Amino acid sequence: MSDQSHPSATRAEPDRIGTPRILAVGASALILFAVASWFTIRYGYDRTRAEVLPDGPAAPPSEIGRNKIGIVEQRLFGLAVEPTTWREQQVQRLRSWGWVDRKAGVVHAPIDEAMARVARGDRP
Repeated sequence: MSDQSHPSATRAEPDRIGTPRILAVGASALILFAVASWFTIRYGYDRTRAEVLPDGPAAPPSEIGRNKIGIVEQRLFGLAVEPTTWREQQVQRLRSWGWVDRKAGVVHAPIDEAMARVARGDRP
């Protein structure tokens, strides 16, 4: 049975695109973007002009050239050799004898010796 022979068959409406409405929304968005851009540029220009000192440009910040600003490491990775030097110093300290507090008579021992003494049950 075909659709044409059935009396209650409904036909689909043709699709219609609301072109004027779409163009109006696009034009409105472009105008809003242009106004917001102009306002932002104008506001930024007025702020930078107000921040310039009458004596000339501001002095560079005192933090420039420091190794750390806050907690952020600022040096180039290629120049940061302290971790290897620090690690070597720590390993040397762990393998040697030395004073912690001479007045109190506190000495640090090599880590292997200290672990062996603790394993034997020797306590200071």
